[in-house]
Amino acid sequence: MGDFQEVYCWIDEIPLSRPKKNISRDFSDGVLFSEVIHHFFPGKIDLHNYISTNSVSKKTYNWNTLNRKVLKKVFGYEIPEDEIKSLVKGTKGFIEKALLNLKAKVQWRKKRAEKKSSGSRRQPPRHPLEHGTRGGHGRAEMPRGVQRQGFPLEKVLGEKENIIEDLRETVAILQLKIQKLEQLLALKDKKIHQLSSGSSR
Repeated sequence: MGDFQEVYCWIDEIPLSRPKKNISRDFSDGVLFSEVIHHFFPGKIDLHNYISTNSVSKKTYNWNTLNRKVLKKVFGYEIPEDEIKSLVKGTKGFIEKALLNLKAKVQWRKKRAEKKSSGSRRQPPRHPLEHGTRGGHGRAEMPRGVQRQGFPLEKVLGEKENIIEDLRETVAILQLKIQKLEQLLALKDKKIHQLSSGSSR
């Protein structure tokens, strides 16, 4: 329980979009969990990917998206499927454990960033392609495109893959919204038909 109290104090310091009344239920759709990550690493997560919902399937979708797009890529871990089911159900104690794990990962990543920052201040960064020799001058020949941009081709390709993955996720979300709109339109048409049938009688 001491660890859980630590989580409650930690969460109380983070501004969230809705008040916390029952933490297991309030965090069950993954939206507030995504806001906690955004508070510390705003550039690593897109909040529009996570929609507040009461639907079990959409809550599960939010957690799976968090796993794939953020937890795995940014923190190097994933929440197991059986734990996601318990989080979605709002089972007591599971969100506290998930937040404790996240808190540890956040602290680890921040310390790692601080070490990198202090290391870069001590020694200027060298381009990975600057090692080797070219005509005895101690520099390797770099491809023109890489030389102009100042970063390796692998990084460019990796960023493009991330963009493609983000676009796929956006398309999936838009498709869900379209399906919902189509359902609403179908209901509206049905009501109009019922009303017109009633008035014709």
